[in-house]
Amino acid sequence: MNNSSFSTLLKKNLAFLSPYLVFLGVGGILISLHSKAGIHIYINEHTQGLADTFFRLITNLGDGLFVAILALLFLLIRIRSGLLIAISGLIAGVVTQTLKHTVFSDLKRPVKFFEGIYQLHLVPGVNNYSGNTFPSGHSASAFALYLSLALLTENKLLKFSLFLIACIVAFSRIYLSQHFFNDVYAGSILGILSVLGAWLILTRMKPFTQAVWMNHSVFLKKKLS
Repeated sequence: MNNSSFSTLLKKNLAFLSPYLVFLGVGGILISLHSKAGIHIYINEHTQGLADTFFRLITNLGDGLFVAILALLFLLIRIRSGLLIAISGLIAGVVTQTLKHTVFSDLKRPVKFFEGIYQLHLVPGVNNYSGNTFPSGHSASAFALYLSLALLTENKLLKFSLFLIACIVAFSRIYLSQHFFNDVYAGSILGILSVLGAWLILTRMKPFTQAVWMNHSVFLKKKLS
C-alpha cells in the first residue's frame, strides 16, 4: 500500500471491488423483492450436516479476535500494513456496535424473530443470540479485513479469492441463523467503507504520511521498500 490516488486504488483492486458491486446489485434486488424472513427461511431449509460443520468453523474468520491477531502479525512485518488492518477493523467494529445498540437496538435476530412462528434449523454448538441483529458485525469485520488484505497484494486472483472468503464468512452468519441477509448486506457496506476510511487516514493525515517508521518491519528490524 502506497500513497496513491483514490482512483488508482480503485483500479488496482477491481478484482475485489467489481464482483462486490455485482453482489450489491443482486443483493439489493433480492432485498427489494423478498422479505428478510422469506430469504432466511429459504436458506434455512437448505442446510445439512457437512455444511453445518463448515460454516460453524468458517464464521470465525470474521471474528474480531481473528482480525486483531492478523493485525498484530502484519504490524510485525510492516507497520503500515498492520495499521491498515487494525484501523479499518476498529472503524468497522465501532460503527456497527454503535448502530446495533442505538439506532437499531430493537431489531431481533432470527432465533427471537421466528420464535413461535417458524422452527429454525439451528447448528449444534453455536450460541445463537437474540438481539442487536442489524448490522452484522462479523460481516463488517470480514469485508474490512479481506479488502485490507486485497490492498496489500498485487495478485488479482488472490484479490478475487479474498472477496470470495469475505462472502463465505458473511453467508455463514445467515446459515447459522445469527443474522438476516439484510444485516449481512449492510455489514458488508460498512466494512468496505471502513477500509476506504482507513486508507484515507494513512495516506492523507500528516502524522502518518510523514512518519518514516510506517514502512519499518518490527520483525525484520529494517525498513521495507
